[in-house]
Amino acid sequence: MSKKFYRILLAVLIFLGLGAVLMITLESLKPEKPKQEPPQATRYVSAEKISYENYKTEIKASGRVMAIKQINLSSEVQGKVYGGDVVLKKGARFKKGQILAKILNEEVTYNLKSQKSKFLMSLANVLADLKLDFPDVYEEWQKFFSLVNVHDNLPKLPKISNNQLKIFLSSRNVLGEYYSIKSFEERVNKQTIVAPFTGNFTQVNMQEGSVINPGGIIGAIINTSTYEVEVPVEKNEVRWLRKGQKVKVVPEENTADTLKGNIVRIAQFKDPQTQSIPVYVQIPAKPGLVYEGDYYNCLFQNITVKNAMKLARSAVFNHNEVFLVQNDRLQKEEINIVKVNEKTLFFNGLQPGEFIVNEPLLNANENMQVKIIDKAENKKRQ
Repeated sequence: MSKKFYRILLAVLIFLGLGAVLMITLESLKPEKPKQEPPQATRYVSAEKISYENYKTEIKASGRVMAIKQINLSSEVQGKVYGGDVVLKKGARFKKGQILAKILNEEVTYNLKSQKSKFLMSLANVLADLKLDFPDVYEEWQKFFSLVNVHDNLPKLPKISNNQLKIFLSSRNVLGEYYSIKSFEERVNKQTIVAPFTGNFTQVNMQEGSVINPGGIIGAIINTSTYEVEVPVEKNEVRWLRKGQKVKVVPEENTADTLKGNIVRIAQFKDPQTQSIPVYVQIPAKPGLVYEGDYYNCLFQNITVKNAMKLARSAVFNHNEVFLVQNDRLQKEEINIVKVNEKTLFFNGLQPGEFIVNEPLLNANENMQVKIIDKAENKKRQ
């Protein structure tokens, strides 16, 4: 190719390059258009005016039924274990006054009869002297002698008002033998265990024919005439309760069967496991309905909360903070929580007439622009 062609091509390239540089320069000299931020959408929130009044509310808590009286039957003597008026088995029912078990020791029984025989001999020896020296008390002591039986407990000792008579009987060891036998009788009486109340065996450790030593546990019994429900109540809720307060008690599995109870005790300590205060509610026994180990819901009703406002718990964040709407903007404020329910709470501490947000807000922050929903207008639109 000729030199002329290359000169023309070079000139064209230079011209195009200068044109491109000129266009870029002119474009940079144009004023930059301001960025337009997208219009911010107004957020609508549900709010209500703060006003305080008195409310009737309740506390609901669940607890386990327990028998008021639970006793371990222990033996105070040694011997073989035998049943009494009821079978010695777990779950056996009994009535007050029935014999629950007997601890038999024939050696002790025969020893007691031997002591009573010796006592009769001592009495016979002193009766002749009493007739001569103390004729005014002879008939009374003669009657006492006739009542003594080796198979029965000793009768009550005649009253001794004469010091000379007291010295005489003491010198013959009549008083010493009498009280020694009474002590032995008490020991023998402990061989029979009588039911102190109407109830059930909840545990039996010794079968009939087993040998038991003093202090050994025969079994455990409960009183089935009255029960208690141990209810854990939060520390800040206990202040609403008092001894003697009526309680509505409902079984967890059958809400149709309602019982009437009352608070009999409020503990003055916190349970380390539940971190709550035990409250004890007494309930009546109903055969076929109330059993130890049942779980019941206790409703402590007619609790009055004064000078407060009710609010959904979901509207509160950071324990005690809420949003107020002031000049169409959100403002954080702290509230004084008076009482907490399952889904709501009662509070005060804010100025009446302010508007408080009564719903949870996601991605909300202070000073956010908002509008309060007109509930009446929404109803018209619907």
